[in-house]
Amino acid sequence: MRTPRSRFAAASLFVFSAALYLGLAGTPALVDDDIDAAHALVAREMLQRHDYVVPYQDGLRYLDRPPLHFWLVAGSYAALGETELATRLPVALAVVGLVLLTFFFGRRFFGERAGIYAALAIATSAGMYIFTRTVIPEALYALEFTAIFYLFLRSWTGDLDPRLGYRGAAVVCALAVLTRGPIGVLFPVATIALFLTITRGWHRWRELRIPSSAALFVAIAAPWHVLAAARTPGFLWEYFVNENVRRALGTRTPHDYGAVPLWIWLPEHLLWLFPWSVFAVFLARALPRPRTWRDENPSTQAAVLLFAWAAVILGFFCLEGGSRMEYYSFGAWPALALLLGRALARAEDRRDRRLLWIARGLVVLAVLYAATVNTFLRAAGRGNAASLAADIQRHDADFYNNAMARVLDLTPRAFADLRAPLLVSAASLLVGFVAALWLRERRRHVAAAAATALGMTGVFVAANLAYRALEPVLSSRALASQISRILRPDDLVALYGDIRVAPGIAFYDHRRVLLLDAANSDLEFGARFADAPKTFYSIDEFRPLWNGTSRVLLVAPEDKDEEIRREFPRSPLEVIAASGGKLAYVNRMR
Repeated sequence: MRTPRSRFAAASLFVFSAALYLGLAGTPALVDDDIDAAHALVAREMLQRHDYVVPYQDGLRYLDRPPLHFWLVAGSYAALGETELATRLPVALAVVGLVLLTFFFGRRFFGERAGIYAALAIATSAGMYIFTRTVIPEALYALEFTAIFYLFLRSWTGDLDPRLGYRGAAVVCALAVLTRGPIGVLFPVATIALFLTITRGWHRWRELRIPSSAALFVAIAAPWHVLAAARTPGFLWEYFVNENVRRALGTRTPHDYGAVPLWIWLPEHLLWLFPWSVFAVFLARALPRPRTWRDENPSTQAAVLLFAWAAVILGFFCLEGGSRMEYYSFGAWPALALLLGRALARAEDRRDRRLLWIARGLVVLAVLYAATVNTFLRAAGRGNAASLAADIQRHDADFYNNAMARVLDLTPRAFADLRAPLLVSAASLLVGFVAALWLRERRRHVAAAAATALGMTGVFVAANLAYRALEPVLSSRALASQISRILRPDDLVALYGDIRVAPGIAFYDHRRVLLLDAANSDLEFGARFADAPKTFYSIDEFRPLWNGTSRVLLVAPEDKDEEIRREFPRSPLEVIAASGGKLAYVNRMR
């Protein structure tokens, strides 16, 4: 029932999540990797070409991913210009929508407090913030999955007209396919099939409006695939077989990806859902017992479906070891958040004594973290943000095949340079968790959850400060700005390695780049077409360009300087710009 308190909760969650995710979306600059600045290139080129069927990256066909996210970013560019805020806007809006939908989901099936807790878990879990900072569609398809199961459950429990609910779920499922590919339909169908099996609900299969729902699904999902296949020979094999099936098997070419070991990947979820993952101790009592699975109570049915939803996605990536990135289970996190919200609300109703012990444990963690930060910073000295770039340990581009690999670039000295973000995060956690304990002791449970969320908000602000301090290292925007001062319309720009070396140069300088001595590139498929511009060069092919009449700029990691000078021993090599561990050479100034 929609009460003034419920409307206030919804409005507060909207304002809070919008301020957090939209407010921090404008910074930092786009990161140099294949899922941020490189994906922004795809959206921009889509807008420039007015071609919304075949995506391009750096002038080459790029068919590794479905188009919906690129469509949204391109639309954002058309409305707001090619800025960092416009790039991140679709994902930021998706997170805000996911927070609200999670609240409505939890409120309808588990009660208002459960909905609030689940929504706060979506808004302020560590992983939700970390993995919505780049141009990946995880938040979009998590929102779509939540909408699919919300519509399905409401129709299944008799709360919504089946024609609207099931067909609406089919429409959103088609959008999920256009967002995340085959798993956009695989995971929802597998989840619903598992739900029908464990609840013995197959006798109601006719209610699902399968023929009409399937027709709607095909009408929305099929056209792009058909058009892309008609315009791009080999698309079906590259997209479905190589990019999806062979990636899952670990045999995709090029092999530019990694697989996080299962023994690391599963426990990492405690971090990605922190601090709300600490309430997992209550999950056992919150999950329906097998003997109640056939119970037609909407709350029980919802809990069973959430369990099936999480089990399908987590189980799939436990079994599939060919490619397993840290964020691949993102689509299951709303289910986990809702289960945690329900478990926490039920524990409060029981006045479970463990609630206070958990609150005290969070305070202990905050105290230990603050003490560790203080001790480390005192031992490390003052540090200097200006020297951060020099204190970073750099690796080859292939080292960053896992999403969190860049954390390993941070040396003790680099952490000392990040003094301000560390102190802000420590203070925020300490204040937030202490306030939450004080409120728990007085049984002001919703306020305690809000204090916990605000403590994490400070951590996100601190993380944004750290991202901004690391911007010269993570992004090529500063280097591109230096290059733009001397760049002429007929100059050629090349990267030493794959596009992942510095896609920010192409984005911020609005230039197509040549790739020198690149290996394991996602662009290899697009380079095979007869109308594809020459992009890949070996050293021998590149020498005539470098020694020719055209002015050529070459951008490379600074640790490749000796190698480059060895490859071009008799050529002029003048460094005209340097930033963030990258050098820009030019073959002639005039």
